[in-house]
Amino acid sequence: MQELKKIYFTKENATSLYNNYAKLAFCDAVRLLMRKAPLDQEEKDILVIATGEVNDIENFYRKSHIIYLSNRILLENDIKKIEALKKQLIFELAVGILDLGLEKKVFYPNEDKSLFSLYLNQKVNAKFDSIAKNGKVYAFYKNGKEALRLEKNRQCTITENVDFLEKDKNPFNENNDHPDAPVFTPYDLKNIPKEEWVRQFREAYSLIKEKVPEIYDEIHNFLDAIVPHGYEKGKQLSSSYSKSPGILYLSYTDKDITQAEAIIHEVHHTIFNVIAWKYILANNDRSLKYYSAYRPDARHIHGCFIGLHAFVAVQNFYRRLIESNGDAKNIEAFFTFYLKNAKVIAVLEKYADFTDEGNLLFNDIKTKYFYDKEFFYALKNIHSAIYDEILQKVNEHLEEAKKRNKILLH
Repeated sequence: MQELKKIYFTKENATSLYNNYAKLAFCDAVRLLMRKAPLDQEEKDILVIATGEVNDIENFYRKSHIIYLSNRILLENDIKKIEALKKQLIFELAVGILDLGLEKKVFYPNEDKSLFSLYLNQKVNAKFDSIAKNGKVYAFYKNGKEALRLEKNRQCTITENVDFLEKDKNPFNENNDHPDAPVFTPYDLKNIPKEEWVRQFREAYSLIKEKVPEIYDEIHNFLDAIVPHGYEKGKQLSSSYSKSPGILYLSYTDKDITQAEAIIHEVHHTIFNVIAWKYILANNDRSLKYYSAYRPDARHIHGCFIGLHAFVAVQNFYRRLIESNGDAKNIEAFFTFYLKNAKVIAVLEKYADFTDEGNLLFNDIKTKYFYDKEFFYALKNIHSAIYDEILQKVNEHLEEAKKRNKILLH
């Protein structure tokens, strides 16, 4: 196989951007809280540690709940909602500070017996005024007496750093929206046992790590929480939010491979969004729509670009699967993504007004796309019947799109 050309947005580069993004969002949120929300002494003490001693600890701020709570605080105007977000954020910081061993005990007053800890991934059904940690146990105290003992929820741990969330507290998912689902409801398990959901996520993530370690290395820093939402036979509905990186919404699927594909796809959207936070990538007018081989509707250039970034990674995934398992379904998937990606590359080459950084990212994507070129032609010669069938479907998609979209530019 041909060697991979030099990549500009390496995993190290992207991870550094993510760390900076997370830290900046948090620090900006703290500054806003200092101005707008009344802070008691215990809250101030926790924020002093979180902006001081923790500042040099790598990855502390790069937790999905710290990022999305911070971003929501920055965007929220309702003071009551800011107060609720502040309470959740400072509680998670308190638990995180104990986990790092920076303090033996943290004072944090709580009168809410329905509190949920995202860090521990479970309910905290007690009133308390301080928290301590001994080994793996978190002890919650009220007036000097122990009120509750908890450990991190290991039953819902997918990997050491990724959890199947027992409760979604993401304020950017308030409307339970999804572009391809009329009803998008987190925790609608569709009578599938929770243990089976967790098993599938574990198997899918393990499949990525085993079969495509280079993709696993690229994505694992950008994922720490998964939220389930329903099941529809033959479909996989997944989504993520640009203001809440690190958390994915995934439906149950008929095959673990399909779940692995969805994880790769959505985490690459997160990586793209982090890069787009730092750099303007294209100057195109978003009101202008272009052909997207991935969707029935026309898309603006940004939509085509973020889609290509995700689906080339999925293409690479299926190539590696075929190398160890030449299943016909895997071959069909590889041909489908390779041919669709070619059409989107053509659209972007013709119409995208990339900035310098956008061009660098586009070249990175094309490098990874063309890495599969020799493999594609060899596979095409061996499985010409499958290739012909997929090519026809891909071309039919374009013709249908032309009929449906009068404003289609390509």
